[in-house]
Amino acid sequence: MNHLPANVPRSAIAEMYGAFVPEDEAEDSNIEVSLRIADEALELRDLGAFVELVDRIYGRFSENGLQSYARREYGHLKVQEIRRGSWELILQEAIASGYSHALILVYMAVKFLPKTIESLATYNQVEQGRLAKQQRKRIRAEMEQDEHLAKLPKERRKQLAALVEVLHEKEKERLHRAARFARRHLKGVNIHIRKRDE
Repeated sequence: MNHLPANVPRSAIAEMYGAFVPEDEAEDSNIEVSLRIADEALELRDLGAFVELVDRIYGRFSENGLQSYARREYGHLKVQEIRRGSWELILQEAIASGYSHALILVYMAVKFLPKTIESLATYNQVEQGRLAKQQRKRIRAEMEQDEHLAKLPKERRKQLAALVEVLHEKEKERLHRAARFARRHLKGVNIHIRKRDE
């Protein structure tokens, strides 16, 4: 959590974490994010961009940041399980690992992927700022509908919406394809706590 890619106070991340993980949750429990994907006519480029986006967002919150995460040969985010039917990719992180907040941020970044991507190349700085403001407003409105994030104060949701928007902006190279993949194939993204004995 040393490398937050936006000016967001650590207290906002702590409150976000508390909204998903009860204070008395056992340390041997896991946070589990489920990505349900329709498995017909998958475009490999878009699937690759989507998976890379998820991995890079997770990597941004590793101990030494994204560059270190990308270079090392261990400690990467893994799909713990693929369930049949449509693909259901299960990402897991132990609560005791110190990185479970990163998986919550992956959940938020995927859940709040832009519905449409406008090319910023043709916009001036004022128009780009207006588009970013609209994006944060949309994310905040969607956060109010999320059972976990709705518990947070409005100011915290505003800070977290800014963080999610920055995460998307930092991945703009693959964001268009990842968002297109999500729009066409992502059937749902869910998060819950899995007890060790489940």
